[in-house]
Amino acid sequence: MNGPVVLDTSVVIKWFRQGEVLAGQALALRDAYLDGHIMVSVPSLLAYELANVLRYKSDLTTGQVQEAVQSLFDMGLEWILPSSTVMRRAVEMARAYETTVYDAAFTALAELLNATFITADERLVHNLEALPFVRFMGEMEDV
Repeated sequence: MNGPVVLDTSVVIKWFRQGEVLAGQALALRDAYLDGHIMVSVPSLLAYELANVLRYKSDLTTGQVQEAVQSLFDMGLEWILPSSTVMRRAVEMARAYETTVYDAAFTALAELLNATFITADERLVHNLEALPFVRFMGEMEDV
């Protein structure tokens, strides 16, 4: 894979929920980042989404959710704060591609950074199929 990537929450959640479908591919992306093979940028929204999803997993304690979120920060990902540019584009994309502004924020960030957006959400990939920089993690061969 060439260039920077923006990872969707649907990918990162699999770093902490290895029993999920496509967890192997998600872990390969994590390892590629930790080994210095890829650069990963994420919107700050990812921290909230990850914590929220994990909060609803009944097999995880509050402490385990907090540890998972802390470990995400400890990885040293490039966290990008919201900007008017990204948010304007996210609203346009959400309307144009029938998706949420939350999902479109990741896509708009990837577009701004000239990065590949990787998601494990097949519905989202279908909605964004007109965008050449969007990739479904399940169809990726090289990491």
